[in-house]
Order: sequence, then structure tokens, then C-alpha cells
Amino acid sequence: MGFLTPNAVGEHDVLRTYALQQLAQMRTTVHGLSDEQAHAAPTASVLNLTGLLLHTSAVGVYWSALAAAAPGAPVLPEDLSEDPSLDSLIADVRPLSEVLEQFDRHVALTAQNLDEAAELDALVPVPPSPWIPEDVTHWEVRWCLAHIAAEVARHAGHADLLRETLDGRGSFELNDAADREA
Repeated sequence: MGFLTPNAVGEHDVLRTYALQQLAQMRTTVHGLSDEQAHAAPTASVLNLTGLLLHTSAVGVYWSALAAAAPGAPVLPEDLSEDPSLDSLIADVRPLSEVLEQFDRHVALTAQNLDEAAELDALVPVPPSPWIPEDVTHWEVRWCLAHIAAEVARHAGHADLLRETLDGRGSFELNDAADREA
């Protein structure tokens, strides 16, 4: 069953497994939806499933690239949005199939980066950002990997609620359906 995170051994493998499992959970939230449903914002929030897919795959590929390159500069894919804000990604009107193609590419890159980010004690320079305190200059690779899992899990919860609001289908049912069709 895809809902349960597979067993893993060792800190690096556990962090990698959790991050990739949460990304897989994100993908199942759009299983069987039309473009219109995937772009809908069915709650008081402006969130939609396509925007969450784009955001979480960007989180995965960005933070894993930072971790893999530590302490150097990351190599980022060309199709990583120039404006990665959730607001801009929610407004993306590409068909769901195109969003999923990008999502899958980013998840594959994330998996490669996670494989390369095995030195968990390596220091990752903190990227410039207005919400990061000035006294924080580095994180360990392990922090970046945990951050991917936490950030994607937060949005997987949002995605679950959006999907259940659209058609009442929950993650257990969606995982079973996706597993049957795989």
C-alpha cells in the first residue's frame, strides 16, 4: 500500500525514503481528475492541486540540489519556475498532464540529488531569503532532507483536503486506485 512509508535503514535512507514517499502522496491526490478539477480551488483558500504539485516538486528539487552540492552552488533544472511563489504556481493554467510531466521530472531529479546527498554532516549555505534569520548561515544536509519531507507533508495534507472537497475521495482509496492501475 503506497500510503505507508516503506521501511528504511540508516539515517540517510530514512530521510530519502520519507521525502520521496511524501512526493508520491502528492501525485496520488490528482489521480483520475480532470484539468478543471485539478485547477479548482474548492475551499475558502486559493490553493489548488496543480499549484501544490508544482510547488512541492520545486521544493524537492531545489532543496535536494542544495544538499547534493554542499557546500558548493547547486545545479538547478531549467524548468524550475523563476517565480516559485505558491501564488504564481497556483495561477499556472497548464493542463494537468503537463504539470505531472514537470512534477515527475523534478521528482526524478530529487531522487538523484538525494542519492548524492549522503554526507549528512556537510554544511549547506543558507540561500538569501527574507524569512531566514540573518544569524543562520548554514544548515546540515540532514536538515535540508528533513525540510523536504516536512514541507511536502504539510502540503500533502492541504492536497488531501482539497481532493476530499472535490469528490470525497481520500488518500487510502486513491492509493489503492493508483496501485491497481500501475
